[in-house]
Amino acid sequence: MPELRNITLGELFSEVCTRFENRIAVEYMGEKVTYAQLDERTDRIARGLLALGIEKGTRAAIWGNDRTNTLYCLLAMVKIGAVAVMLGTSLQQSELEGLMVLSEAEYIFFDEGFRDTSFPEVCRQMELPMLKEMCYIGTEPAEGFRTLAELETLGESVSDEALAEAKAAVKPTDTDMIIFTSGTTSASKGVLTTHFSRANNVLAHIKALRVTENDKFCVAIPMFHCFSLTGSVLSAIMSGACVYFPNNRRTKTLFEAIERDKITVLHAVPTLFSAMLARNNTGEYDISSLRTGVIGGATYPPEFFKRISSELNYNLLSSLGQTEATAGFTFCDYDDPMEIKANTVGRFIDNTEGMIRNINTGEPQPVGEIGEICVRGYGVMQGYVNAPEITAETLMPDGWLRTGDMGFIDENNCLHITGRLKDMIIRGGENISPAEIEQLIIEDARCSEVKAVAVPDEHYGEEICLCIVLKDGQIMTEDEARDIVRDKLAYFKVPRYVLFVESIPKTNSGKVAIGKLKELAKTALGL
Repeated sequence: MPELRNITLGELFSEVCTRFENRIAVEYMGEKVTYAQLDERTDRIARGLLALGIEKGTRAAIWGNDRTNTLYCLLAMVKIGAVAVMLGTSLQQSELEGLMVLSEAEYIFFDEGFRDTSFPEVCRQMELPMLKEMCYIGTEPAEGFRTLAELETLGESVSDEALAEAKAAVKPTDTDMIIFTSGTTSASKGVLTTHFSRANNVLAHIKALRVTENDKFCVAIPMFHCFSLTGSVLSAIMSGACVYFPNNRRTKTLFEAIERDKITVLHAVPTLFSAMLARNNTGEYDISSLRTGVIGGATYPPEFFKRISSELNYNLLSSLGQTEATAGFTFCDYDDPMEIKANTVGRFIDNTEGMIRNINTGEPQPVGEIGEICVRGYGVMQGYVNAPEITAETLMPDGWLRTGDMGFIDENNCLHITGRLKDMIIRGGENISPAEIEQLIIEDARCSEVKAVAVPDEHYGEEICLCIVLKDGQIMTEDEARDIVRDKLAYFKVPRYVLFVESIPKTNSGKVAIGKLKELAKTALGL
């Protein structure tokens, strides 16, 4: 088992820049940046940060799209030990202000905006007492804000010695960033991690994917999400490979980018893969450069995994990760057979322990028995920012992290996911896994998406509501849906309610917004 490296992200980045200074590190909209240029530019921005008063431990928010300037700011911050607070691009003003207050961020770096939201306009309206400076990092003009170029000019007053001293002060045990959870069932929580955990988790991703400096990662998931930030952006940067930011995340754009710019690594959530396959013209593109990638962020049926692997014709890996565990903590082996990759999320990574915990007694479960997936090791978070009670509920005194995911470990030490603990439907004392029901329904060719949720019931406490999105032109009755379940599962797992909906609400990271879906179901059913 390889030893963990006692290193900061800045130190790891410096090693890579020295080794691969002339290789392309970042590619965006035709612009190509070498490692030497990336190192020099982020040093200039780091000087600007120091001139602004940002130093080790200062919390500075990044509210930007996936592009070079966003990456520059992130790398500059980790170089000097500032804590990067990663904000989702879909946030509205009240949400933004809430997360800024929660994280105690004193600075914000933002670009033009996302969809219909103008970030400069939102920032103009913000009134937060602790906010010291707002810096605009976009490319289109925005009046009234300090620009990135002006920040770099300001940094000219900071000496080489001062910058070197700031870098040297950063320790592996220092907090590297705050990343917010997806908030599928409740409000988002800010997760505190360290340079040590992030650097070593990045190295674990690199090992699992067999990354070399010849790879090119297409960033198809927003980099404020731990899956993308750790598994795509930093895994590329810390291996001498290339980070490729597409113009947008439309499926046509992604296919064109793979063909034209020879992408080798593509990670995605199931919803994006589904949209890619739905085009039904993947054969029209030359995507032979694709080598590997990871599917994560949500559960999916084994047949769907096999279809992606077959139609995109590359070595797709399954994995389980969580913001609270830095990112991925299980991986299938690169050479595992298809049945293991499609039906499991692999084995726990080196220097990380896994346990299945009985949800009633807390005791470890034997092989094959379902319980809550727990993980312990270097990747486990420091805690949730300003939330000691929730932290105590999630982190056990002996270091185990309760993931909230349900599953079991098989005789080959491979982990299987069966659902979310908070998604568990408890009907009359019976624990029902929604995933078990969903997998049966999604196998029906008429169905596009499906999710089973709990709704209140006076007699049983909770009842099952099955929400189904049908493919265009397809018809299914409520009784037909129930019969599919009745034929395979116990009577108490047959849904009392079946709703046919146009869409299933998602979070910014593509996960099902369980809380919102439950409210929609209750409203539709008059409960």
